[in-house]
Amino acid sequence: MKREYAKLFSFLIGITFILSGIIFTLTRVYKDNKFQNAQEESIIADEIKDIYEAFKIKVEEFSTKRDLINSDISEYVSYYTGIEENHDDMIEELKKYENLVAEVEDSAVYLKSHCLNENYSDQDANNKCNAYIINYEKTVNSFVSDIEFFNSKIDEYNNWIIDENEELDDEKKYKEVDRYKASKYKEYIDINNDGFYLGRNSD
Repeated sequence: MKREYAKLFSFLIGITFILSGIIFTLTRVYKDNKFQNAQEESIIADEIKDIYEAFKIKVEEFSTKRDLINSDISEYVSYYTGIEENHDDMIEELKKYENLVAEVEDSAVYLKSHCLNENYSDQDANNKCNAYIINYEKTVNSFVSDIEFFNSKIDEYNNWIIDENEELDDEKKYKEVDRYKASKYKEYIDINNDGFYLGRNSD
């Protein structure tokens, strides 16, 4: 009887050691993974904060150009008699304007892949991600809004010359001009799918 108890006791001791070993190993792996994940997140958070600064500069460049382009558009569409003559120059300016949007997007590739639907323990990184979402959405939607305004004025001009040309000789008739056709940024965006289109029809 004592021998059977001894065997049972030895068996239980063995099981206890095995379970302890498994628990120790799992705990070690968990802690190692947690530490590694924390390190990786810290690296990503630092990258977000660094890259955001370069992104911010591009956004500021766009904003400065936007003020100038809106002033140019307002002046351009104010005098119908000069629209045809200055149209090519205006289109070239709008192309440069769109190129700035592309530069903003290019500067934010890393932010786009690491900020959407992500939350970090580093609050500064979270703030930079939120700022990225706001500024990128505003940049694209402001551009689209400005082009819509420009094209609406071109449509008004093209309608105006229909009546105006009836009273003019052929050599003095006004010619229709083309709307601006964006190469890429043609529609409003909601980058984080929150139901809001920041910058749409903005001033």
